[in-house]
Amino acid sequence: MSAQVCAETNNTEQAEHIRDIVDAISPFMRAFNTFHDNTYHLLCIFGVLANILIIVVLLRPSMRKSPFNLFLIIIAVCDASLLATYWIYKLLENECNPRFFNLSTVYYTLFYANTSMILHSVSLWLTVNMAILRYLVIYRGSRSTSRLPQVNGYPAAIIGIILAVVITLIGSFPLILYYTIQKPKTTGLPPEFCYNTPYEDHWRKNKFVTFWPIGPPTYWNCAWEKLKFWMAAVILKIIPCVLLTIFMALLVWMLMEARERRARICGGATAGNSQAERTTAMLTCIVAVFLITELPQGIITSIMGINTQYGVFAKELKSLFDFLSLLNSAINFILCALMSHVFRREFINTFGTCCPKTMLPDRTTLTKTNELSSFFPRFKMSLARQSPPVQKNSKALNGKERNGFVPLPTDCPEDKTIIE
Repeated sequence: MSAQVCAETNNTEQAEHIRDIVDAISPFMRAFNTFHDNTYHLLCIFGVLANILIIVVLLRPSMRKSPFNLFLIIIAVCDASLLATYWIYKLLENECNPRFFNLSTVYYTLFYANTSMILHSVSLWLTVNMAILRYLVIYRGSRSTSRLPQVNGYPAAIIGIILAVVITLIGSFPLILYYTIQKPKTTGLPPEFCYNTPYEDHWRKNKFVTFWPIGPPTYWNCAWEKLKFWMAAVILKIIPCVLLTIFMALLVWMLMEARERRARICGGATAGNSQAERTTAMLTCIVAVFLITELPQGIITSIMGINTQYGVFAKELKSLFDFLSLLNSAINFILCALMSHVFRREFINTFGTCCPKTMLPDRTTLTKTNELSSFFPRFKMSLARQSPPVQKNSKALNGKERNGFVPLPTDCPEDKTIIE
C-alpha cells in the first residue's frame, strides 16, 4: 500500500502520458547509469578522504577561534558519513549476491534510507543557517548602530546547528514512518536467475528465496503519501533553496556596496575591484550549482505530492539525483582550498611534510585577501574568518564608531592601517 491508494493512480490517460516522458528520457538515463556505476566508487572514496582532511584542518587551534568553522566541521561529518553509507549501500545492492536477501542487509537498507536523507538535509540546513548568521554579522558590522544581537559567537552557532537538526527531523518525519520492514516472503526465482555470474553455482542449487520487503505500515493511506512528499519537498528542498538564493543576493549586494564605498574613499581608484568582482562571480556560480543540485528534486517531489503517479518519473532520475548529491558532498575540499587563503595556510601547516613550502602564502597575501571571499562558507565552500578585533578608540571613516565593521582591504593608506 503506497501510491496505489491515491485515486489519481487510476487515471490511465495520465499514466500513459507519464510513461511517454519516461520512455523519452530512458536512453539518456541508461547511458548515465553506466557512467554513475563506473564513477561513484571514486567519488565516494575521494569525498570521504577530502572531508576528513577538512575536519582535521578545522580542528586546529587557530581555526577553532571562528564559530562558523563549527558549522563546516559538522557539514563535513555529515557529507563524509553520507558518502560512506552510500558506498556500502551500493556494494550490497547486487541482487545476484545471496547476501542481498539477508535480514542484515535489509536492516542496513532501512538504516541507509533514513540516515542518508537526514544527513543530507541537515547539511543543507546548516548551510542556510550559516549563511543567515554570516549575513547578520556583516550587516551588524556595517552599521554604526544596530539593535541586532551579537551573533558572531559560539552560542549563536550552536543554536543554528540545533535548529538545522530540528527542522530536518520535522521534514523527515513522514519518511521515517514510511520505511518499515514487512513480514518475510518466499518466492520462486526466474529461470536462469543470475546465471553467468560469480554466484551461478549458488542459484543453481536454490530455486527459492526468502526476502523481507521494505514498505509503508498498514495505516498508510493517500493522505500520508502526499504529506510525505510535500514535507520533504517544501521543508527539505524548496525552502532551503529560496533562503540561500535570497541571502546570496543580499551578501552580493553588500559586497557591491562595499566596493562602491571603497571607490569613493579612494577617490575613484579601482584597486581591489577585481577581487570583489571575482568573489561576486564565484558566489553566483556556487548558488547556481546548488540550485541545479537541489531545486529540481524539490520541484519533482512537490509534483509527486500533487499526483503520486509522477513517482515513476522520479525513480527514473534517481541515479542522476544521487550523483548530484554525491558531487555536492565531495567537492567541498576543492572549493575551500580555492576560496580561502586561511584554509590553504592551515592545510600546509598541518600536512607540510607532503607539500612544498613555497605553496604557503605570505602574510602580505593573507592581509590583502578579500574578507568577503570567506564569509559564505559552502556555500559550503569557503571558510568564515573571525574579524580582527577593533581597537577601542577606532573610528569609522565617516567619524562614527565602527561597531566591529572591518572594510574590504584596499590600497588606501587608511584601510591598510585598520586591517594591519
